[in-house]
Amino acid sequence: MTTREPKTPTWLLERLAQGELDGEAAAAVRDRLTSEGRSLEDEVAALERADRETLAAHPPAEIVAEIQRRAAIGAGVRSRQPRRLVFGAGFAMAGALAVVLAARQMPRRAAALDTAPEPTTIKGTHPTAGSRLYVYRHHRRGDERLADGERVAPGDLLQLAYATAEQGFGVLLSIDGAGTVTQHWPEPGRPRAAPLRPGREVRLPSAYELDAAPTFERFFLVKSEQSFDVATVVEAARRLSARAPEARHAPLPLPKQFDQISLALEKTR
Repeated sequence: MTTREPKTPTWLLERLAQGELDGEAAAAVRDRLTSEGRSLEDEVAALERADRETLAAHPPAEIVAEIQRRAAIGAGVRSRQPRRLVFGAGFAMAGALAVVLAARQMPRRAAALDTAPEPTTIKGTHPTAGSRLYVYRHHRRGDERLADGERVAPGDLLQLAYATAEQGFGVLLSIDGAGTVTQHWPEPGRPRAAPLRPGREVRLPSAYELDAAPTFERFFLVKSEQSFDVATVVEAARRLSARAPEARHAPLPLPKQFDQISLALEKTR
């Protein structure tokens, strides 16, 4: 059976058009477009049309005001500010984001990525029936799905994803060897767990760069059939993170109505 190469993603075209790829990566994307029978100029023109539609529906001043509001709300929720790169945003949206985020974050440029492989089972703690938690590391030549116990290093660019066969609500967060808790989804400032999307794998729309926190980085997907407060899970994560070395392997101290799955990565200097 012949395997078809995945179509070049829109966010990668945007970065190429904005000159954010180095020479080797830019050439690779252009070659990939040519092999797909696509023109960079035509793709950029389509993106610009989409941007104009976005601007008409959501003026930049409105976008900036909303981002500032969320940033102010979320400042007290997340214990640290991981460096984030937002994927899939159009030129107009990316420009509005930069107005607010440039002073707070200095994201490292990601290299060209390919579509990730199909999901495989990842071992975790108290796995939920039909649910999976995935962590991807971005490389110049593609995405690498990380298994429980694999090694990562400061500066690695990671993206989270989940898959579930069940309806419900969920939270994605992480703890590290320094005892820090980071809320990844829903975005900080949202008080309630986010609705899960059953079926295909769902990637978060942003990635983040690992900091220099020592020893490990452990990610959790917590879900329930009923909506719940994010603060319940964040507080449980803080209690666990304060109990080294249990934080590397013990489940979050949560009531029985919550299901959870985790994946831990070993940190190297």
